[in-house]
Amino acid sequence: MKILDLIKEQVSLKQTENAIFIEDESISYKELWEESEILANKLSYYPEKVMIGIAIHHPLQFIKWYIAALMNKQIPCVVDANLTNEKLNELAHIYSIQVFVNDANDITYMKHSKLNNVPDDILHIGFTSGTTGTPKAYMRNHDSWVRSFEYNEQLMNAYSQIIVAPGPHAHSLSLYALIFALSSGRGFIGQRKFDALSLEKVMNNINQPKTLFIVPTILYSLINYKVNLNNVNSIFSSGAKLSPNIFRKFKNQYPYVDIIEFFGSSEASFISYNINGDAPCGSVGKLFPSVKVKIEDQDKDNVGRLYVKSDMTFSGYLNEKMREDWIKIGDWASITEQNELYLYGRESDRLIIGGKNIYPEIIEQNLLKCDEIEELIIISEKHEKFGEIAVLIYKGQVELTYLKVKNFLLNCGLSRYEIPSKLIKVNKMLYTSSGKIARHKMKSTYDLGGERWNQLL
Repeated sequence: MKILDLIKEQVSLKQTENAIFIEDESISYKELWEESEILANKLSYYPEKVMIGIAIHHPLQFIKWYIAALMNKQIPCVVDANLTNEKLNELAHIYSIQVFVNDANDITYMKHSKLNNVPDDILHIGFTSGTTGTPKAYMRNHDSWVRSFEYNEQLMNAYSQIIVAPGPHAHSLSLYALIFALSSGRGFIGQRKFDALSLEKVMNNINQPKTLFIVPTILYSLINYKVNLNNVNSIFSSGAKLSPNIFRKFKNQYPYVDIIEFFGSSEASFISYNINGDAPCGSVGKLFPSVKVKIEDQDKDNVGRLYVKSDMTFSGYLNEKMREDWIKIGDWASITEQNELYLYGRESDRLIIGGKNIYPEIIEQNLLKCDEIEELIIISEKHEKFGEIAVLIYKGQVELTYLKVKNFLLNCGLSRYEIPSKLIKVNKMLYTSSGKIARHKMKSTYDLGGERWNQLL
């Protein structure tokens, strides 16, 4: 079934019930549908399957245009509204996006000599974060998200009437949560910009069971601000594995809330899950029922390149040949006979120190057990003798010594090559728009040094 049909069915059932809450604004299912129809009329001048770029900051206005495009059998392109005009024009040119809608609800038409041949089952086109270059356009199909919704329902320990996702809607996690809510007849709470106390106020005004979809940085804020989560049944956390310390802090503060960590990607959707920290230390959990993985180019420790296929994956990248069944995720990984998945970092982040393969994620996962560390990343620095060395950049209350870190990691079973040669304590990290530590930005800022780096210290 197509997503728009699911939403339309809920409109007929819910009518005057609130569909979306954004700060002090709310809109009912009936109002959302009727206002989307008005916008659909404005887009009716353009043909079916035309790509509609939606670069809008406000989640409520964004979803109206998104639904309007679907009503006309057009293809919403979910564009980060924070991109510069130069970057927006670049995306429009590369991917032949003919129509753009902005915050002022202005519709701009761009003529392109070459148009895209998009498959009939495409729900929308999203974009990767573009942290290492131009964002790549990927095609998300209807069935993949409908299947993902079904798996989500199975993981919730109790029915939630409200879905909460305060992250940016251009990020696939929050967009997924919004569409999941509307397709299942739930209310949705979002934010224009994340603010823990403002979110608490809205959630407390709605006395119904809730499920949150968030990234770890937002989870940290909920803990630090002691946000009231009395009506929250479960939290889906994605983007990075929670440290044991953060997990313990959260469960001490909110023992009644289930934490479901899941590993996935914009392209593959859900891959594995870990409920309440039951997975073995270092593992990102068990595979979802329909997920199959293969590990290629394995080393002597059975670590290799991760490939995935399932009924939740995307339909390929725009302007590229249709993908095969197996999707290359871009991570180093291993899998046990019990279907427990282990990750060792992005392929591009692997270090070679003294001729040995060193995976930053292994070092990071072990150091996150250290009480003195709140957040960290491992980056590389060129070295004349070893080729590269590992540099630990961390946030915490105390200054760590090399000897303490060395002994800690050796006791964890790591080799001397995996011990960071440099330790740097910072007061701030740089983050992506989705709330993850911006690894490549942190490394380039460290490499360049100067005032920008000093601002983090």
